[in-house]
Amino acid sequence: VMWPMAKNCANGPETRECYFEPLTSCKLSDVDPMNTSNSSAFLKDSSDEYDRSIRTLHSARKKWFRLTGQKYSWTGLGGGDLDHSTIFMLAATLAYYLRPNPYIREQIDKRLRQSLPADIDPDRTIGVPIRRSDKCYGHTLEGSARGELDCPALDVYLNGVKQFVDFDPLVENVIVTSEDKAACDEFVELVKKELPQLRIILNVGDVQQGTGSGSMLEAYVDQASNEDVVVSALTSMHMHLRARYFVITSLSTWTSTIAVMARVYGFASEVYVHDVGRNRNLFAALARKGCEPLTGERGK
Repeated sequence: VMWPMAKNCANGPETRECYFEPLTSCKLSDVDPMNTSNSSAFLKDSSDEYDRSIRTLHSARKKWFRLTGQKYSWTGLGGGDLDHSTIFMLAATLAYYLRPNPYIREQIDKRLRQSLPADIDPDRTIGVPIRRSDKCYGHTLEGSARGELDCPALDVYLNGVKQFVDFDPLVENVIVTSEDKAACDEFVELVKKELPQLRIILNVGDVQQGTGSGSMLEAYVDQASNEDVVVSALTSMHMHLRARYFVITSLSTWTSTIAVMARVYGFASEVYVHDVGRNRNLFAALARKGCEPLTGERGK
């Protein structure tokens, strides 16, 4: 299936596999025919049971899913539901899905070496992934989805950073990234003015395309490609894995993904997330899970 962000892919098909490793090596030719006694089974609805060793499952075309209180024990993983929390399994799924192809991995590594100071201490670093532009209610960007977030003012992000600095006076760095160049530049100036003791770390060479949509990218950034955007975004995520404290708007799937990945795969000893957004969903709760309460109205 054609993926908009893979439009005009120069290194593969116009699908997610332009940038990422295939999800499976299976092909349609590997599927066992329906009703073969030993290798396949047909499920009519979600109540049907089946032999877990069967290689191919066919299901009815209607939509259905199996509700279970034991989400992981059926997988055969050691420890079952006791050792595999929802956030751990979600992070593992995201990590598997976002495995970059070698040429993308090479570009990410190069950008990380350009962007991250050699002496960065993750336990003394705040991450501020700002998601704005077409995510905000009332935006006027053509070709992007309607806004779904009541975007807070940048000084609200700044107050979140200040709370973490008060909470941990040993903080030295703040990583600032955003697809919105204007917002990123303005926030950097706020930090320089209000918190001059912090070292600001930016994603060197970030496209900052000003939209979360790949369908109209060429209309916003001259000479930028979808590949540049994917590499920029993945570089930003890997940079934020070097942070302990986060200021995010968790309704943004992207910033929540960063927080979830940092909790499981980050380099800091532990992760604290301060959600300054006014809108939330189920995924947002996973991003905030385990947070320490902060003082003030926003920390409640």
